Amino acid sequence: AWERVLTHPVTGGVLAVDRYRPGADLRRLLHARDARCRFPTCGLPPSAHDLDHTIDAAHGGPTDAGNLAGLCRRHHVLKHHTSWTVTQRGGGILEWTSPTGRTYIDTPPAPVTFTTTDPDPPPDAAPF
Repeated sequence: AWERVLTHPVTGGVLAVDRYRPGADLRRLLHARDARCRFPTCGLPPSAHDLDHTIDAAHGGPTDAGNLAGLCRRHHVLKHHTSWTVTQRGGGILEWTSPTGRTYIDTPPAPVTFTTTDPDPPPDAAPF
């Protein structure tokens, strides 16, 4: 992984430092948020994902959760080599625009949650 250092064009002072490749914590967060390929109707799991910069890092796009999304290889290539475009709307919501101009909203899958009920609640305390 390489780090990008953004400097002020006049003073040369460091403005920001980020990485092109996401670190382990960010990868875990994105795999949890994007439990499937984020192209509408695709269901491939995170093990098949490329973490794609919505705004290309070469064009100033940051390596953060608001600019990355998990795409299967097919849809990653589709995004880069066709007229399909994607915009991040915040909260992991992606807006895809087809070559014909039609838009599709893709929201992150709901997280898996578990609830438990105590099958044997404690008996009421007896007054003494």
